[in-house]
Amino acid sequence: MATRFGKFTLIEVRIETGRTHQIRVHMASIGHPVVGDTLYGGTAQLTEQDAAQTTRSVRKKKEPERLKLDRNFLHAAKLEFAQPLTGKPLQLEAPLPGELTAFLGRLESV
Repeated sequence: MATRFGKFTLIEVRIETGRTHQIRVHMASIGHPVVGDTLYGGTAQLTEQDAAQTTRSVRKKKEPERLKLDRNFLHAAKLEFAQPLTGKPLQLEAPLPGELTAFLGRLESV
């Protein structure tokens, strides 16, 4: 999606191994770090692109909007694993947290 803060893609990823940092490392390795992931090249603060590219005199009148995220934009919407004692499959699901929903809403707003 193209936004006033730049271009972003919201993706759904399925991992098989559960290795630590798997999504973060792979996304960074292809040049698309996770928003908020400063360890692997992402940014914790987005700056409005149009306002940042205007002339200096215009910038004095209107500073570019900044959008800050104090965490990685990652969420485990669904987890599935075997219960350690019984071996029965367990499935856990959770909606996108409010802070990520709000961030996404601000990112998408015009």
